[in-house]
Amino acid sequence: MRSLHAISRHFSSLQKLKPNPSLHSIRKQFESIGEGSVELSRDKDSALIRLRNPRARNGLSGRMMAQLWEVLEELRLWPQGKSVVLCGADGFFCSGGDLTTVRRIADSDNGRKMSLLMQDNLARLQTLPMVSVAVIEGMAIGGGAEVATAADFRLMSASARIGFVHIRLGITSAWGGGSRLSQLVGPQKALHMMLSGRRLDAEEALRLGLVDDVIAAEADAVAEGRAWIHRLLAARSHETIQAVKEIVNCARFLPLELSLREELDVSCGVWGASEHQRALAANIKHK
Repeated sequence: MRSLHAISRHFSSLQKLKPNPSLHSIRKQFESIGEGSVELSRDKDSALIRLRNPRARNGLSGRMMAQLWEVLEELRLWPQGKSVVLCGADGFFCSGGDLTTVRRIADSDNGRKMSLLMQDNLARLQTLPMVSVAVIEGMAIGGGAEVATAADFRLMSASARIGFVHIRLGITSAWGGGSRLSQLVGPQKALHMMLSGRRLDAEEALRLGLVDDVIAAEADAVAEGRAWIHRLLAARSHETIQAVKEIVNCARFLPLELSLREELDVSCGVWGASEHQRALAANIKHK
């Protein structure tokens, strides 16, 4: 989609300010580090990404970071996609970076490489043409909380906790989660969360605007998450859903003048198309 090219050009111009190693070389370096997997399943128009690393509470190993890039690239190229649910295996969302990986790259140069790869991964998640929802069970802490902020929506089990706990380890967010947290809850609340390192329960996260809904603790959270996004999108075509997502992506990342131009072009792509014509014929607006 043309707006994604506009966003990519915008980011590329910013990245030229400081030379970085290529993402391809970083992925090749990281794909052999650690265990775990990133699983992708799809049906007609919805997908599920599951993070699985049982020894590390679904912490992301280097291998998983490289796999996540491949999964997101597959989804980016999926023309029929309406939605994707992101979850962790075995009732736990994600504990951030897998310590096995972290210990192997505990120097500034490799830390920068990891952060570049994960920033690219989470930017890809946020700019997917379909709508994404993170289903948070157990805990989303550290980098796991950062991953959750990159989804379009966040649903949280009533028994779950979410926290930007980086400061407890003498580090800061580096995958883009601090910036996204500030956009979601405002700079003041984000600053307090990140300085305190507190783990929030679901009701507090909902009050702050960090999550969009709370799922009953006894419920099948992933099934509830899939049902939630289905209710939102079921009656819409993938063309219109992807058009709306493009407009919001442009508003997130582009200067207003460019965003307005992209919105005009996107709207012209669906105006008069088959779904629009059916709605006009059925007089849907007034029903």
